[in-house]
Amino acid sequence: MSASLAPTTPQFQAADRQIYWRAAVFPCRILTPVAATAGPPLLVLGGGLQTRHSWTRLEQRLAPHHPMLIPDLPPAQAPGGPDLNWDDLTDAAISTLDQAGVRQTAVLAVSSGYPVGYRLAQQHPRRITHLMLFGASPKPAPRLTALIQQGLHRIDQMPCAPHARAEQAGHLVALLTNPQAAADNLLMRAAAKVLLQHLLSAPHDPLTAYVRDRGALLLDQPLPPGGISGVPTLVGVGEHDTTTTVADNRAVAATIHGAELTVLDNCDHLLHMERDADFASLVADFLRRGTPAEIPGCTTETLP
Repeated sequence: MSASLAPTTPQFQAADRQIYWRAAVFPCRILTPVAATAGPPLLVLGGGLQTRHSWTRLEQRLAPHHPMLIPDLPPAQAPGGPDLNWDDLTDAAISTLDQAGVRQTAVLAVSSGYPVGYRLAQQHPRRITHLMLFGASPKPAPRLTALIQQGLHRIDQMPCAPHARAEQAGHLVALLTNPQAAADNLLMRAAAKVLLQHLLSAPHDPLTAYVRDRGALLLDQPLPPGGISGVPTLVGVGEHDTTTTVADNRAVAATIHGAELTVLDNCDHLLHMERDADFASLVADFLRRGTPAEIPGCTTETLP
């Protein structure tokens, strides 16, 4: 007779909460560890193609030890609504913390979430215990700039045909990944395929949605002047990232006093998917010790 497996005890609870900010209402996924923990809460600010449900793998590794807040911040250009800037989105993030009763938090900000995370640490340093930025750049690369401008021209046009949507999704995936490097890397190809399937399953034009969310804002000073000091910071990038290159991320890290810069081998802009276990270990160790984990295939340097 085979022994039955004991039911798995949940290590965290998850719920959605509505955040009321100005005239907008947006959801925030809140994860609460079942057991008492000493670690700080973690605010996760994803990129323009991510939602509060995009972080399942990270949740499994971190939510048992850290409360997590993952808001779907309002789009910068909602149809019929006011246009928002980076400071508006930063205020929406602060409102999320206030309504969730979180006084201090660590921040993980990825891709086009990074300008909001950066401003949180710059404008509210006493509320931010740790700052982690992945896929950051002082300004969008020329190819991304051209695609955003193309999306701006289409934003008020009639919805495109299915074949055009599929073409735009393919362009976005090719831009946000590194197809040349992926030719010899199964995990990179798999991550690109997952992203493409996500875009094709969405009910809207992926390029227009990307531009409305935060894509257009990337043309307007994603990296504010003034720098950051007094907040322990980790900046991370994949070695094959052509969207936000190693040099781009180093330039952002150089504006933050004492920042650590980590480069992960064998991944591109989707490093959180391609090396998800190592990505989670980097975040967990930085939250625990204030320094990134020593992981094979990662190199770290401390900037002045």
